Formats: sequence, C-alpha cells, structure tokens
Amino acid sequence: MPFNLSQLLSSVDSGRDEVVSFLQDLVRIPTVNMGSRPDTGNESLACDLIRAKLAAAGIASETHESAPGRGNLIARVGSTNATSKRLLCMAHTDVVPVEDETLWEHPPFSGTLDRGRIYGRGADDDKADVVAYCMSLVLLQRARVRLDGELIYLAAADEESGGRWGAGWFADHFPDKVKADVAINEGGGSPVHTPSGLLYPICTGEKGRLEARITRKGRSGHASRPWAADNPVPVLAEAIDRIAAYEPEIDVSHPFFREVLSAMGVQQTPTAENIDRIANGLPEDQRSLATTLKAASRMTITPTMLAAGVKSNSIPDRASLVCDVRSLPGQDDAFVQSELEHLLRGLDVSVNVDYTAVSNASPADSLFVDRIREALAAALGEHAFRLLPSLTVGFTDSRFLRPLGAEVYGFSPHHPNAEPLRSGVHGNNEFMEVDSLLLRTKFALALAVLTLGVAEA
Repeated sequence: MPFNLSQLLSSVDSGRDEVVSFLQDLVRIPTVNMGSRPDTGNESLACDLIRAKLAAAGIASETHESAPGRGNLIARVGSTNATSKRLLCMAHTDVVPVEDETLWEHPPFSGTLDRGRIYGRGADDDKADVVAYCMSLVLLQRARVRLDGELIYLAAADEESGGRWGAGWFADHFPDKVKADVAINEGGGSPVHTPSGLLYPICTGEKGRLEARITRKGRSGHASRPWAADNPVPVLAEAIDRIAAYEPEIDVSHPFFREVLSAMGVQQTPTAENIDRIANGLPEDQRSLATTLKAASRMTITPTMLAAGVKSNSIPDRASLVCDVRSLPGQDDAFVQSELEHLLRGLDVSVNVDYTAVSNASPADSLFVDRIREALAAALGEHAFRLLPSLTVGFTDSRFLRPLGAEVYGFSPHHPNAEPLRSGVHGNNEFMEVDSLLLRTKFALALAVLTLGVAEA
C-alpha cells in the first residue's frame, strides 16, 4: 500500500489539543537568557519537558549541558545506515527577557490561550519550532513510519546570546551528532500577500552580527560644578546623533529585492537610490516587507545600551554606549571598525568591535529547497504560493551547521492569514497563532517524509 502523507498530516489536527498544551507548558518554563553569562537560561528545565514527551512515544534523547542548567537536547529517529540521508531540525529553547510585565495583556509566562493565540515570551521565538519539530518525531513514531533516512532533532540553548552555550558549543563538542546533509531552522516563513499571489520568504543566508562598544573617559566631579569636571555623557549624546544620521552604503543586488517587488506589482527596478522611496510607498499592511527591504539592503548600527554614572549629583568618569551592528556579506569587523572610527572622529572615544556572527549562506536553488516547497504545499493544502529566497536580517544558529557541510535554510511558516509582524517577538504580548503552530507541525512532518523517504515494510 502506498504511503498516505495526507493521513499522517491529519494526525496533527486530531492531536490539536496536545500540540497546543505542549507549547503552553513550554512557555510556562521561564528559560530567560540574560546575556553571555553561563549561569542564566535554565534551558535544562525545558529539555526535561521535551525529553518526557519523546520518552512517552518511545524515543530516546540525550541532554548535554554546556554549563550547569544550560541543556542542549538531541534525539534521532529513522535509519542509521551510514549511507542514509540526514535531516536536522533545529530550534532553541531560550528566550529574551521581559522588560515590563505590566505592559502585557497576559502574564508573559502564563501560556494563556486566548482568541486562537498562545501568549507568552518565546511562544513564537522559538518555542513554537521546538514543539513542531518534537511533535513531528512523536507523530512519526506513533504512526510507525519507518523513514529511509535519519531525522535529527536539536533543541539548543543560548541562541539569543549568540549560541556560545548552545548550538555553537554543541557543534564544537559533538560535531558528529549534528552532522547532516540538510537542515531546517528558524527564520523566514512570514506570508507576504501580493497582487501576483502569496509569497513565502525562505532565508538562504544571514547578515553578520557584531557588537560595538563606544567608550568616552572623562573626569568625575560634583554635578553642581560641571566646569571642574570633564563630563563624558554629552560626548556620547553627540555620538548617538552621528550614528542616527549615518548613511550606509546600500546594496540591492540580492535577487530578493527584484523578485518581491515584481510580485508586488512595482514597476521600478530597485536601486540604491530608490529602494527607500519604494519601501515607504508600500501599503500599511506591508509594513513588515518595507522594514525588511531597508534592513536587508544596508549595514545597520543601532544604539541599544547606555551606561554612565552611579548617582544623579555626580559627574561620571566614563560613559559607554553599546550598538548592535548588522553587516552585509563582505563587511567584516575591520570594515565596521573603520566606519565607526570615521563616523566618530574628533570625539575622543574608543571603539571596540566584537563579532557575534559572520555572514553566511546556502544555495538559493537546491533539491532541498524543492522539498521545502513540496512540504509546505502538503501542509497548506489548497493555498497556492511561491518561495522567495531572502537574506535574514538577524542571525541564527544556522551559521554553526553550514561549516559542518550542511545546507541550512531558515523557514518557520506561518498560516497565510497570520500577522507575524504583530506577534510581539522580542516585545510585549508575544503570541503564536494556533493555526500557524499546527501548520508548522504539519510542515515538519511532511518535510521529514519528503526529504528522507519512507522505507518499504
């Protein structure tokens, strides 16, 4: 009897309550990543929940801690034949902090289900992926599907702070456990409705991410006699003004710009001179696309943290500013250092630039991209769509797998009727639509079957 993929995907709908409650339970575990310290995150608590879900289905897993409490879980199902194809599905369990709980409609770690949405920090970024990929293993096991290749699942720690204690650590210490031919990760998948039809961006590469620390040393003193001191704070204020006025080089050579604007019915060919005008002229419901066009076409330098002083009536002896820098391919740390030093010349500040992620990419056209397209088609059913190669303006754990030889793509599909821009990722009232969660689980199932194949009984 030929394998019935539709029947397998229907198990997601019949298991709707289980999938939803799994994400709710995972959101209720506050795996908050406070920074680069090893003593934060508590991702092992999330690994315990995931391990229990897998074990109940008869699937073995391993949790490897990079530091106490920093768990990274890995599991695998399917053929272990050395010649079999290997697909890695990866996600991260850590979440960013909540700035002010009082601004949330529902408590940020409540996992509240309201109006078809699951609310909570990490519901979208990235615990929905954690759940979808885990449930794909569980549902395959329950249906007794024998894959003709190996499906590997990695729930990693520390992605929000660069992966030093997560996927980066795992790839360094256990490269053979995550070595795969192809891999899928977060990123992409936000539906874009255009006059020519539905588009789904698929992230084939990523901008680089660097952190720039700008420091001005001064001379402390009493605030009542500012002339007797050298106050570094106004100097940093000037630095912020200059950064805000920075005009970076614009590059629209990536095929994403031409293809998405053509689909939107824009007649103009995108250029460095007109891309902002085109983006600003898009309809209000295309705000997400407008910001992506800008972010993907240039290096961005964004002030995010300020530090100065310990008391309001004392002039500090130093002040520092931290900027998040997202660079285009070919713009390395030396380039960023040079740009900032030129921009801030004459201010007597020191500039220190440190890498978090180097720009990286996989082929925009490959057999695995075809499988991703087919898997989404199977999950969506009647919806027609087109995949659009794009550049991730953030950074993800994908960069740790590409050097190991895997083709890695960022694709976390949302339902066509979803509004990912409003989902509060890294902001207040983060949520995940139930419809998108179910779609993503179906996609994960279909991707495993279509990529690896099903062994004959």
